[in-house]
Amino acid sequence: MGAILTSATNLGVTEIKRGHTVQNGLNGGTSIKRYYDITPTVNTGLNATLIYKFDDSELNGKPEPSLKLFKSTNAGVNWLFMGGNVNIATSSITITGLTSFSRWSADSSKVSAAIGMIQQGFYNIATNNLNMTDTVRAYLRNTTNPYTIVDSAVGLLDSLTFKSGLQFSNAATGSYYIQLKHRNSLETWSKNPVNYIQDSTLNYDFTFAATQAFGNNEIQKGSKFCLYSGDVTQNGFIDLTDVILCDIASSNFVTGYVNTDVNGNSAVDLTDVLITYNNSINFVVRKTPLNP
Repeated sequence: MGAILTSATNLGVTEIKRGHTVQNGLNGGTSIKRYYDITPTVNTGLNATLIYKFDDSELNGKPEPSLKLFKSTNAGVNWLFMGGNVNIATSSITITGLTSFSRWSADSSKVSAAIGMIQQGFYNIATNNLNMTDTVRAYLRNTTNPYTIVDSAVGLLDSLTFKSGLQFSNAATGSYYIQLKHRNSLETWSKNPVNYIQDSTLNYDFTFAATQAFGNNEIQKGSKFCLYSGDVTQNGFIDLTDVILCDIASSNFVTGYVNTDVNGNSAVDLTDVLITYNNSINFVVRKTPLNP
């Protein structure tokens, strides 16, 4: 079939279907001419590996080195960027740490960067995922003062893979700082400028070491390194104003998609207040080349 599944969990009876219809909507692009529908009996908490094989005749004009995997949980209506590592010699893409299976396909268009990040408040150590998938924005900035913005992109940060697929439309090949913004996380920059090449995929991961961030400005939570949570006002400081806003929202039992929901569970409560308060008393502020 060309789909190799490995998991410490017993998947039970597993159905794999292979199709060769081009899939639409993969970050605005179209897929190669192969997809898999994978349906195991046990389909949660798998910590599984998928090796997705394909034939060169199925590339549909896509550059093989830039292929990335996408998944859909609703039969191809919507897609989430997942990433993966391409092996050109074996015509395969490998991805690890999967918690579940569904429909899978591959594409290289509309993904010029795959950036890994975690919001401190959103991260659940017990389940090793985020409490929700949320919108993030990344900027490419010049490497000399005043560090002008060259390009920006908005993407969804997946709650399972901690990755966001982003498309930079204007940046030329060059060296840039990455700047991350999220609705209630502290603005965070890459440690150093990174090399960006047009028509290929830039991979950068903020989650495995504090040294991935400028000024080591991340907080460790379990084994992961996270963007500080609690900058509700998005002014680059987690301070008393942020705490007061969370406290007021908590007292009024505010729910829904609001900046004061610091842990991403769609309800503002004492947990959100405490996360913000603890960061405020530690005087957490953004660190950039302008204010290191």
